[in-house]
Amino acid sequence: MQKGSGFKQGTLGFLFIILAIVNLTANAEVQTINELELSTIANLDKAALNNDQWQTVLPVLGDEDHYFIATQAGKIYQIHNNQVSSSAFFDLKLALKNPNIVALTAITLDPNFHYRDRDGYHTFYTAHTEASKPSTAKLASINAEVNSLYDTVLVRWKVDNFRTKPLVSQQYEVMRIAIMEVDEPIQQLSFNPYIEPWHDDFGLLFIALARNETLKNEALYAGSILRIKPEKYGLQKYTVPTNNPFSKTADIQNEIIFIAGQKTEHFDWIKQSAYRLLVQFNQPDSSLLIEAKIGEDWREAIPQEKIKKHLPILDTKHKTLLYQGRDLKKLWGKVLHLQEKENDWQLQALTINSTDDAGNTPNISHKLINYNTNKQSKFSLHQKHNGELLLLEHSQQRLYSIKKPTAVVNNVDKKQDLPSSSNSQSILLILFCFVFILTGTYWYIRSTNTKKQGFFQQQWANFEIDMATKSISLYKRHNKSPEKNLTISSLICSEILLNDEVISTISADTTQAFSNELESLVLAAFGSEHRIKMINDKHRKIQLCLTDDQKQHYMICLYYRVGNIRHTKLKYQQVIDKAIDWQWLLAQHINPTLTTKRKIKVKPIPEKVVSPSEHKSVSVKAIEREVFEDNSTEATQDIDLSINSLIDSTHEAPSTTKSSIDATEENTLVADLDKLVMMKKQGYLSETEFNAAKAKILKHVAND
Repeated sequence: MQKGSGFKQGTLGFLFIILAIVNLTANAEVQTINELELSTIANLDKAALNNDQWQTVLPVLGDEDHYFIATQAGKIYQIHNNQVSSSAFFDLKLALKNPNIVALTAITLDPNFHYRDRDGYHTFYTAHTEASKPSTAKLASINAEVNSLYDTVLVRWKVDNFRTKPLVSQQYEVMRIAIMEVDEPIQQLSFNPYIEPWHDDFGLLFIALARNETLKNEALYAGSILRIKPEKYGLQKYTVPTNNPFSKTADIQNEIIFIAGQKTEHFDWIKQSAYRLLVQFNQPDSSLLIEAKIGEDWREAIPQEKIKKHLPILDTKHKTLLYQGRDLKKLWGKVLHLQEKENDWQLQALTINSTDDAGNTPNISHKLINYNTNKQSKFSLHQKHNGELLLLEHSQQRLYSIKKPTAVVNNVDKKQDLPSSSNSQSILLILFCFVFILTGTYWYIRSTNTKKQGFFQQQWANFEIDMATKSISLYKRHNKSPEKNLTISSLICSEILLNDEVISTISADTTQAFSNELESLVLAAFGSEHRIKMINDKHRKIQLCLTDDQKQHYMICLYYRVGNIRHTKLKYQQVIDKAIDWQWLLAQHINPTLTTKRKIKVKPIPEKVVSPSEHKSVSVKAIEREVFEDNSTEATQDIDLSINSLIDSTHEAPSTTKSSIDATEENTLVADLDKLVMMKKQGYLSETEFNAAKAKILKHVAND
């Protein structure tokens, strides 16, 4: 056992060293730029922009190959089956008949966009900036009067013939907010993609409004986020959820749910909670990622414990996205943003578990490959509804998806495709260590399984007792002749092992004799094990360990089973009977003074008068029947193991009735014969002694 344990410890130690080497090698590669491959979804050259610029991409709910792509001027094109439409199906200025619209600032699809029987079917929302309309109702400052020059307007649209020739059929203005400057509009419209339709907060629209420096103490203009239900209710164009946190605060609009007090760039959803947001703040010297909770007001100061990450200072501001998709597992839970270095674009993956700029966990750069680097590129990062990433390239007008790198393409620039010599050596070292570990693990598992399955081939398989010579014969597996003979008098100890645990010990020690109570405990242990189901390749084994006066051990595997397959000849109950009978026999030889008389449980014979003509056949059947039956009622009696006492017990006075053998006399006969059969099975009687005793009993009955 100690040798096997040492081998296992040595093997595990060796594997640990190999893993440590691989880990050090991997850490050495932390600063190496990983690669992510861009896969083209659509070429957008076909769309005539006419000095317009792409603003955002909207994946269409319910159709993976369908996208809306919007421009800053408010035109929306379709991308279907990797083809972009040549003309826009929607023009904001034409739809509203308002040429004074400055710009489209935000757009989103209703979460019920692809559900025909729900409100919101084929519905989308836009936010734009236009010249102020003083006579129109709008949200404005509560505590200060201002003359706004512009309005930021939220409009709801309904599209018909969506898949063939989309046509806007309905529209109405949902909300209008007064703003001071053109660059202070609604920045983001978003529905929580992780809320299911049966949730109370499903279908609530979140609206991010830019901060105004002059009115930064006003809740509405302090970088606030609003939440509404964008459906008509009577004369109301929208409703305010009753659980909005500031509904009972007089100087804060009911629509507001969070006040940042900072310039917000973007907010993202935290999948595990419907009431927390990850907000990106832009400050003059840095950008911050902050975990915000609905109902918080940070106009005075940002709680330090809420700051999750200081973002690197970049020349160009890019919004960050929290990746919660499935395709790129190594990026899951990380904050992503784009960074350009000498016209090489990289996707930065940042952890948000530390506020330190350096951090204990490295920020990993992923180089973007498979795009034309010969021309100046300009990328923006977007997401699908399932969290997967999209890249919109504005200069060359391409829409890409991001995936793991595939095989190197021959016509791609060598600088992008071929790793450096040092990287090649590191990769080869990692591969070598990996293959080495797999090989070692395979052989270790194989040798372990071989030991588990082959141990019983090395042990003795069975034993037989010869009472004439008072010896025990040991057999190897599949052999019919014994290979080892031991005298019973040479044995000093016998142990029964169940699944490698000793449950019974017999020796000359006064505390290790055998008794009926100990037999009951052993049977209880066997019974408990038998009730356990043999599933998942469970192992079950029963062994007998004999020790002679030379301290030599003989291990006999009487029973071995793996799952539903039994590898030994004897069945479970047969092995139990044989092992316990042996313990009784050996106990009487090496510890006779402390070994009690054994109580044998036999099945009671129903009382029945047997005629003399049937007497002979009944006696023969009684000898051949099973001694123990599981379904029988237990009857306990003491058995004296001496032959003379057994024979003499048959000489009790017969019944005074001579006409026939009554039921009581017949039962006594059967019980006496049962005793003889049991003693022969346990090895206490040889064949000659058994026949003599049986003849004496039958002769006595005949004389009576």
